[in-house]
Amino acid sequence: MTQKKTESIAPPFEDFEVKRSTRIENAPPDLFDPNTPRIGRRESEPHSAEITYIYDVLTTNFPESRAIWDLHHYFVGKKGVLKGVRIDIQFDISFFKDFKILRTLSSYDASRFNERVPDMVINILSKSTWKTDLSEHLETCKELGIAVYIVFSPFNVTSNIYQPPFLRVYILQEDGSYKQEDLRKVTLNEGEEINKENILDIGKRLPFRIGLMKLKQEHEEGASLYRLIFITPLESIILSTSKEKEVNEAQNRAKEAEKRAKEAEKRAKELERELKKYREKFGELL
Repeated sequence: MTQKKTESIAPPFEDFEVKRSTRIENAPPDLFDPNTPRIGRRESEPHSAEITYIYDVLTTNFPESRAIWDLHHYFVGKKGVLKGVRIDIQFDISFFKDFKILRTLSSYDASRFNERVPDMVINILSKSTWKTDLSEHLETCKELGIAVYIVFSPFNVTSNIYQPPFLRVYILQEDGSYKQEDLRKVTLNEGEEINKENILDIGKRLPFRIGLMKLKQEHEEGASLYRLIFITPLESIILSTSKEKEVNEAQNRAKEAEKRAKEAEKRAKELERELKKYREKFGELL
């Protein structure tokens, strides 16, 4: 995810400073420059695959809401150190609950949508931006009042402290602070049963819970791959992609057709028995 330099439209605060974790500050330097546009859309195949997967799941299961992927978002800060500051920030995924934008977008400008901020933002950690996602972008989301901010690693791209399996959720509290919830165990291995203890519940803010699935496929040099999954609130069912939904619907249609065929066969046998009884009693039909 990329964040451009913010443009102040009000006198900046003299003591403007974004807090950063000392773990992040002490990590090896990266080459990411937020003021320089990145060449290319994504940084790795897993990064691209997970953005595509998340977007597909959200748009398939929540047609009355709006998911946005890989776009610049423009806001004007309303409080704290960002008050009066024009913000240009790029999220991997943003999700607006029960909010429809019918047209496609080149970017999301909150001023065109009554200053609406996303209900959820997801950033997939990468080698060049993970420190920014866990510091400046975190603070920006908090100041904007974004209800849920999520970061996770599809494979090992960070320092040891954030090595996968790693999923972190920040949930906005009434006092404006973020409550942090971490998941460092897999919810399931692909194709196996869900471990209900390894699911993060983000409350009533969003219509799902979240977890981590370890994929069967591996990355370069045998590195493990992980996927952020969305789970129904009441049952431990993973929300499906559009393709999975098509397959499930086709299977359901096939089962229904099979059921109707069996019912028709049963009815035919019943009619055959009734006809046999009639013949025994009255003889052959003329």
